[in-house]
Amino acid sequence: MTWRIGALGFAALLLVEPRVLANDPAHAPEPSGFWTGRMLGPVPATIAGGRVIHTAELKLLAAGGGIFLVDVSPSPHKPEGLAPNAVWMPPPHHDIPGSVWLPDVGRGAIEPAYDAWYRARLEGMTANDKTALIVVYCHPNCWASWNAAKRAILYGYQRVYWYPDGIEGWQDAGLATSVARPELPPS
Repeated sequence: MTWRIGALGFAALLLVEPRVLANDPAHAPEPSGFWTGRMLGPVPATIAGGRVIHTAELKLLAAGGGIFLVDVSPSPHKPEGLAPNAVWMPPPHHDIPGSVWLPDVGRGAIEPAYDAWYRARLEGMTANDKTALIVVYCHPNCWASWNAAKRAILYGYQRVYWYPDGIEGWQDAGLATSVARPELPPS
């Protein structure tokens, strides 16, 4: 028996069965826990318990307000080989206006104190409203945002959106950015 479906049928299949995209070689399968391998590379097309969004939808959500944008891009590191007394200034970090930059919460394994700080920071941002809409992002093909979104889901947030296009996807669409300063846990 041969099955034939048209373009609309295929689109409907993708809406009903998102795992079809996960079998695309450009996407990695979802791990059962946090990703602890190389942070740059193919990422899943899905996130269990959350929702994947792309630039057009995020633009509409951002324009409407009432969302919490969380940039989890890693902290810039001082380049190797600099003289010990050399002054190094990291380049400006751009994010989507209105975002909070919480660097490094997307690593595969984080210290319990850092995990507690991320949880407390989300609770503070959302007034502990587990139905608040949280959008997590960093860069394309970077697992940090997937891991950080997964953490938010495990903390009990019910409307976690993962934006895998990252800041580069936002910029490529010609949308405005702002220069951000990282928020770090108290020492």
